[in-house]
Amino acid sequence: MKYKKYQLEETFEESFSLIAIHSSLEDFQLAYFINKNCATYFKRNHDLYSPYLKQCLKGLVWKNDHDKENHWHLFSNKYEGKTEDSKQVSQLFFGEKLELEQFVLPEFKLVNYFIKKPGDITNETFIYKLKEVSEIQIAYSIPEKNIKSYQNIIFE
Repeated sequence: MKYKKYQLEETFEESFSLIAIHSSLEDFQLAYFINKNCATYFKRNHDLYSPYLKQCLKGLVWKNDHDKENHWHLFSNKYEGKTEDSKQVSQLFFGEKLELEQFVLPEFKLVNYFIKKPGDITNETFIYKLKEVSEIQIAYSIPEKNIKSYQNIIFE
């Protein structure tokens, strides 16, 4: 998938591929098994900021030694978002902001985690190694045409 990223009045295209993962593990446990079986090195990073969502997302980053500019991101599809949508809710809770479970990519509500990796081509060998992890129920590549809210996963 390619998208335009704007930075200091410069426009450049960045391409990525997206892998969906179904697993009931916590993100750090999932990262451990992926690191062990797939020769990656995902580490906790609390700074996955999505400017479109205006949220910091809980995620892990692998800064590949071979390509210092491109990072792989492992992140959960669910996050806690604050809202003050309706008058009824604010009357019930005296105008407090509520934290509701929301989705980074709402078109894929059944997916637990995603791996966003640089480049357009998803490595089938990598997906095969993911499928070998017994704690992962299923892993697959998501076609570009199915991603409707790609702007949510543009991280700064």
